[in-house]
Amino acid sequence: MSFTTLKGIENVGQSSLSEIIRDNVIVFLEWGLLNVGNFFNITIPTSGSYGGRREILRPVDDPRFDSGKVWEAYRGNWVWQSGLSTSEQPIAISGVFVDNTFIPASGFTINYPEGKIIFNTAQSTSSTVKMEYSHGWVQVRASKDIPFFQEGHTRSFRVDDSSFLAGSGIWDQLRQTRVELPVIAVETLKDREYQGYQLGGGSWVRTNILFHIISEDDSISYRLADTLAHQSEKTIYLFDTNMMARQNRFPLQYDGSKSSNPLTYPDLVAATGDGGFRYTKDVTNGQIRIFDTSAGSSEKISPRLYHSTARWRTEVIMQKI
Repeated sequence: MSFTTLKGIENVGQSSLSEIIRDNVIVFLEWGLLNVGNFFNITIPTSGSYGGRREILRPVDDPRFDSGKVWEAYRGNWVWQSGLSTSEQPIAISGVFVDNTFIPASGFTINYPEGKIIFNTAQSTSSTVKMEYSHGWVQVRASKDIPFFQEGHTRSFRVDDSSFLAGSGIWDQLRQTRVELPVIAVETLKDREYQGYQLGGGSWVRTNILFHIISEDDSISYRLADTLAHQSEKTIYLFDTNMMARQNRFPLQYDGSKSSNPLTYPDLVAATGDGGFRYTKDVTNGQIRIFDTSAGSSEKISPRLYHSTARWRTEVIMQKI
């Protein structure tokens, strides 16, 4: 060890351990939830629970694009992952119908997180645009990505609401400013603890994670909190987001479209020799242990919003650096 350098950092622009843990927890939960059926397959036709049509996309008045280029579904959080353990698999988007004319996926860009497509050529806003796709139900996001100016989007499944196609009320806001529910917001707390691991070096590093669960249903809010608390004494692998950045191997690109050959969570945590990014450079075995978990009760915070919390205590063994 040099007495003139800092430990545990090679570049001031690299992600910290807290950021790596937070990003890993989000991807792990997204993958785990998908494998227990956290998605809806929207085929042509698919009716809403109270009427309306879920396969229909609506034009979006986005100032960044020409009118008729951007079209979105009633829900975002589109599923791009494949190879799930569920019997029913998500739909791989192959194209879109514009007034019954099929346009293959090469004719538009797909933004999976925001649930929208951007046509290469603008379409008439009076067109009927339909598509088969899959979207997630419970969202998992970093708490920093849900700032206070965003509005919880209640009734997002009500495609029968005349506001959906007309673009009024909350539907008149860009998707970036509304959060579809239910959502799990992940926050790494700032009360990290360090403890010596052994003579000669190394440290136990313990990080507390707080989950905020917001839902329109109190039972769903508490059920998700209880599921999170049930992960006590589970050990998972971490992937190295800094290594991924150096190799430009993030599954989704800056515009929300899929990268070529995107890697799912099992691929990301595979050993580097197997094409993965397991974080063994600084963390022993690339593993993190979850323990001392808890779940809070569900409380009503507005007429249609319920909030629960869950906590994880985690630990990794940082190698001698």
